[in-house]
Amino acid sequence: MKNVMIYGAGAIGSFVGYLLSDVAGDTLIENVALLGRRSHIQKILKAGLRIDLPEGHKCLRFRHCFSSPDELRRSNFFPDIVIVCVKTYSLQRVLDEIMASGALNGNLKNSDFMLLMNGMGNKEVFKLTSHNVFEGITSIGVNFPEDGSIELKGRGKTVFEDGIGPEIKHFMGEMFEEKGFEIEFAKDFKNHQWNKLFVNSVINPITALTRKHNGIVLSKYLEDTIENIVEECVSVAAKEGCVANKDIVLDLVHSIASKTSMNTSSMLQDVQRGRMTEIDSINGHVIRLARKHGIKVPANETLYALVKSMEDTTFQL
Repeated sequence: MKNVMIYGAGAIGSFVGYLLSDVAGDTLIENVALLGRRSHIQKILKAGLRIDLPEGHKCLRFRHCFSSPDELRRSNFFPDIVIVCVKTYSLQRVLDEIMASGALNGNLKNSDFMLLMNGMGNKEVFKLTSHNVFEGITSIGVNFPEDGSIELKGRGKTVFEDGIGPEIKHFMGEMFEEKGFEIEFAKDFKNHQWNKLFVNSVINPITALTRKHNGIVLSKYLEDTIENIVEECVSVAAKEGCVANKDIVLDLVHSIASKTSMNTSSMLQDVQRGRMTEIDSINGHVIRLARKHGIKVPANETLYALVKSMEDTTFQL
């Protein structure tokens, strides 16, 4: 059994904590620690983590819950794996917090880090040369209705880089399978990452701007716009060594929008809560690479500008 710390125990993070937990009977979970916002953590400490699943709900109690890396440093919990599930714009802050806490020479000294996050370019931000750092993506859909509670909205595969050690692979594979979820450690991880970015570059900003569920992407009025977004993304990806067929990517976008038609995208949830979005690591990432290669991406630039304008609280009518 491996010890796991979830750094950023929000919706996805808390659910991954459940997936990797040794949930034997009603005992306290010992092998997974949650680190998240104080209000969420305090609710879990008081009443447990409520997880709403299609087959019913579970309530999990964790022995180790933290609101900061300083609290971790003062504990007796030593994780083998740290899975970082924060928003992309918080990643630099997380790295700074970890470095400042001294935990890298203490509780986290022998930990591998896994960045399970949206967007691309995260590994370049999380420059932790002293430890192994791997990336992952997930298509599991989870809502966060209130502190102390999460709700599974859609099942999907979770994919990590293949370079992770065999013992950790075995442990994670076994725990995911035990709870009925699919996990893969892919040699062609970058291709998986780009495929997720293709989908997110369409669904996330469009749902955020229209304030509609994912099914809005299937509207006939958006067909040309979506084709332009995908064509631009595919062109940029090709320059980065990931060759994709535009028509296959369009089919993928439509398929996921159809399967998750009633889901609320993570970007729309951020907008509804008045929070920053992850647009910089999604369409913004495409724009930065396009400029590097001298490619025009006007559809992505328009989506990016519109979403950023919603985040600009200084603007007044």
